[in-house]
Amino acid sequence: MNEDDPYKPPLPTAEDVLDPISADLRGLLTRANGGPLSLHDIEQHLKDRGYALLVLFLAAPFPIPNIPGLSVPFGIAIVLIGWAFMMRTRPQLPDRVMKTTLEYSTLQKVIPFIAKFMERLERWTKPRQKWLTTGPTMTSVIGLSILSGGFFLALPLPIPLTNGPPALSIIFLVVGMLCRDGVMVIIGHIFGVFAWLYLGAWIYFGAILWPIFNGWIDHIKHWF
Repeated sequence: MNEDDPYKPPLPTAEDVLDPISADLRGLLTRANGGPLSLHDIEQHLKDRGYALLVLFLAAPFPIPNIPGLSVPFGIAIVLIGWAFMMRTRPQLPDRVMKTTLEYSTLQKVIPFIAKFMERLERWTKPRQKWLTTGPTMTSVIGLSILSGGFFLALPLPIPLTNGPPALSIIFLVVGMLCRDGVMVIIGHIFGVFAWLYLGAWIYFGAILWPIFNGWIDHIKHWF
């Protein structure tokens, strides 16, 4: 690829900004028509908004409980797309990842949840602080944050409430990028930083409290 013509994640025109993202997401249920959809099918349906909206869809299931089996393939896909955005190259996802299939029952849980959330978010979204959403540097920064969030989501962490912040980070970043809303991008970065601080707090306090907890257990054992 010519270095003078780097890949740019597709951004909407002025008219597209007015089209609700939630409508594109709800259209997936119509396309599924009661059957399963692969990530390739979903990408093809959302192609008018590019891989950015696919990332939003991939991040959406993580805050929802009882959606097993999606963490690793979805996390990997988010990491690869984030890397492509960061390097300003066209995303290339492995066939094995793109063949990941979601049953209709899972789609019925995921799509209404994220579409309803997007409908609320769209009320507050408008083009502002556009310099935070466009240009090579900002695209790379957003890509790095998406990569970081995807890596976090792919980790098999037995810690409560760890999926919410990185998933929300990715959602806000993508909405900000698609709608040219710098405020949404800032909120996305804040959620991303908070996710790693939250994990760091668990690790730090766990390292301190675990020996104390073990000492209590040993002390209790001596009573019996």
